[in-house]
Amino acid sequence: MVVEDQAVPRRIAVEILRDLGVAEILQAEDGQDALELIRRGGAPLDVIICDLDMPRMDGVEFIRNVAEANLGASIVLASAVEAAVLASVEAMARSQGMAVLGVLEKPVTPQKLGDMLARHGSMQANYARLEAPSVDPAELEEAIHDRHIAPHFQPMVRMSDGRIIGFEALARWSHSERGTLHPEMFIPIAESSGLIDPLTWVMLECAVAEAVRWRQAGHRWTISVNLSLPYLERQGVADRIAALVERHALQPGSVVLEVTESLAATQIAQVLGNIARLRMKGFGIAIDDYGTGYATLQQLSRMPFTELKIDRSFVSGSPDRPNLHAILRSSVELARQLNLGSVAEGVETASEWHQLDSIGCDVAQGYLVAPPMPPESLLGWATAWAGTA
Repeated sequence: MVVEDQAVPRRIAVEILRDLGVAEILQAEDGQDALELIRRGGAPLDVIICDLDMPRMDGVEFIRNVAEANLGASIVLASAVEAAVLASVEAMARSQGMAVLGVLEKPVTPQKLGDMLARHGSMQANYARLEAPSVDPAELEEAIHDRHIAPHFQPMVRMSDGRIIGFEALARWSHSERGTLHPEMFIPIAESSGLIDPLTWVMLECAVAEAVRWRQAGHRWTISVNLSLPYLERQGVADRIAALVERHALQPGSVVLEVTESLAATQIAQVLGNIARLRMKGFGIAIDDYGTGYATLQQLSRMPFTELKIDRSFVSGSPDRPNLHAILRSSVELARQLNLGSVAEGVETASEWHQLDSIGCDVAQGYLVAPPMPPESLLGWATAWAGTA
């Protein structure tokens, strides 16, 4: 559906959509017209392209109504209003649980709109996961014990030449009734119920064992594993991780421990001590989801990080968003000044890749390269990638 009060821009958007292969397109002159079309029923909407400044019912009010109706449609914001207003409306829509594919500053072009539509499938999958019912702690404990939770691996590639430098281990729960469950479904429960320790240990054991398999196949890739702050509050964490790596005859320098900030630490002295000892033992330490966590700049100033991972929320749609571009540039420059490697998460389009490369970002991670994959698929994918990179 295209919701636009001006006839010419609306017609141009419709023509671009037809050229892109969209079969069914609804048109509305403002939010009120659009709601009436929706209420008449018919085929469910996949994507709504919405202007903001419209008569009778503007785009902001229309989006609020769409969110309350829980239609499941993705949103593309297309408007000539100033970028800061567009960013505010995008944040509003996301806070209401909507999948926002991006923001298009007018005029709309086939390339820009095509990039937005390409995100629809993965964004819908992500939001479907977020809306799924939560799991019971007892069920989670059983899944951890029975190793039904195991890592999938997402590659990280060097932007200068496309070379694979490593993989991040991302937890996936193979549920007998609900299919594959993603971390946002169970990590908060693990942290609040005291199950984060055994879950983290399962991920570490599996990831390190997989890295050994890579070494045996002749690949010297790094393996990155997430450690939450509650896990790092435990005494003996540094020694236990070091012993695991030594037992597998793996060098600590090939393991990067990503510090996540889903909860603020209450035992910060213990956290700082564990991180310092891990770094002294040679492990890489990454600050994950940079720009979104608790007191991020403070953490940068007091933890011995080796890598800065820029959150996907600053990468997605950044080529068309001057404010995001400025944040990316400053983040990459900050990493350079602090002698840290810079990794951009959530890279999904060629334009995002080219922008990041132009500002000197070191490493890219995201669906443009590959989605997280099970271990049995990894070596085959790497061989195919090496033939095209």
